[in-house]
Amino acid sequence: MIFGFATANAQKHIKRVTPWHWSGFNTIEEKATVGELSSKTGKNKVVSLDLEDYTPVMSALHRILTQSTLYSTQRKKPLPPFTYEYLKEGLRRSWTAEQIGHLLLKYESEWYADEALSKWNEIDELFEEEKQQQKDIIEKLLIEHNITKPNEREYAFEKLDEAHENVKSNWQIEKEQRIKPSLWWKKVAEAQVTNNNQTTNANTPNNSNTPKLTNLSSNGKVWFIHPVAMVGYFPVKIKLWHEPLENPQRTYFSSNKLEYYWNGAFGMVRTYSNGAKKAHTGLDLFARIGTPCFACLDGEIVQYKSEGGYGNVLVIKVKGDDLRASRNEYTLEFSEKGEIEQSDNFDINRVYFYLRYCHLSNKRTDLNIGDEVKSGDLIGYTGDTGNAKGVCNPHLHLEIAMNATSNTIKDGTPNGKLAFKINPAFFVNLQPIDQDLQKKVKARRLKKEE
Repeated sequence: MIFGFATANAQKHIKRVTPWHWSGFNTIEEKATVGELSSKTGKNKVVSLDLEDYTPVMSALHRILTQSTLYSTQRKKPLPPFTYEYLKEGLRRSWTAEQIGHLLLKYESEWYADEALSKWNEIDELFEEEKQQQKDIIEKLLIEHNITKPNEREYAFEKLDEAHENVKSNWQIEKEQRIKPSLWWKKVAEAQVTNNNQTTNANTPNNSNTPKLTNLSSNGKVWFIHPVAMVGYFPVKIKLWHEPLENPQRTYFSSNKLEYYWNGAFGMVRTYSNGAKKAHTGLDLFARIGTPCFACLDGEIVQYKSEGGYGNVLVIKVKGDDLRASRNEYTLEFSEKGEIEQSDNFDINRVYFYLRYCHLSNKRTDLNIGDEVKSGDLIGYTGDTGNAKGVCNPHLHLEIAMNATSNTIKDGTPNGKLAFKINPAFFVNLQPIDQDLQKKVKARRLKKEE
């Protein structure tokens, strides 16, 4: 940070403003100590403090929160105590959250303190005060409910004492095990000063006009900004894609019980009994029967019906831009086995594509054709319908195609079945195969135990 203002000859009526001033943001320096702030917020849970007793930060937040819905319902009544609940409610309202985010606050970092933890020890002195406040509340409640028996009253206060001692004990542990090991600020700031002095003496002439460059402040005070203020200030790449299953992994076994983990890849990865190549039109993801399936992208349900060997098929129509933005860094794992990236006639620049979930046991009961779904929405459950009935490797067969159905070319070649489709592995983020799990499921399936 550079200390000072931009220098220029300006007339008296022109206000000098630091070039690092942010229009629309308010700067507030909190002068209250940790103990003072804790004391005031603690008292304010019980009674309303006078506005003049608020700290600078509390006053600024009060001005903002009095405009929130929760406060506005009580404008004809005395203002309620300033509590965390009101702050949370304010942050849920975009117009209030924006104003809170525009507060630039300067206060002493929690990572700065002396070895004795003096500033944190101020809180120790507040426990008895808070305990007395709680006793006063309990006393009022006992009177309101006409509880006068000595043993019942003693029990209530004993429980308060017990809880109070527990809180005090936990606070001492908190200081020793979390706060104290985190006090890096002072050490780093001192090291930076030493390093800067050495660098200046070695390389920089003694010039009082040279701007001073510093990092951490030596007194631990620094400007803070609520992260909500930064929303929309920087371009963020939004993740559109949601995996079709939790922990998506390839099938380890083929349907005929062999350890052919490439058998569920997209392409000419299978063989007929005579040795001829056979096409596999999607990506097989291992899934026990009844595993939840999710919409990979925002889209529209355009089909749910049985398609012969595919079994029950649910189809989601999705935007081409969303699919293109979801491509991952996958590279072909089984090119020597016949895995390919896409069919020759697949057009990645289409306006819409279709995600086809096959072999489902059922869709979500309240979903209907024409319904809109969001990425990550539950859409159905895996099964073994169609030609997957009773197989040892239950799975979801996923296809990404240019059409909802009829994604084949009847040209008499095996490649015709791959037409209009792309390899889903370029979108699904595959996880390592859990061989132990898949072997266990295979054994159970062969015994018809699941």
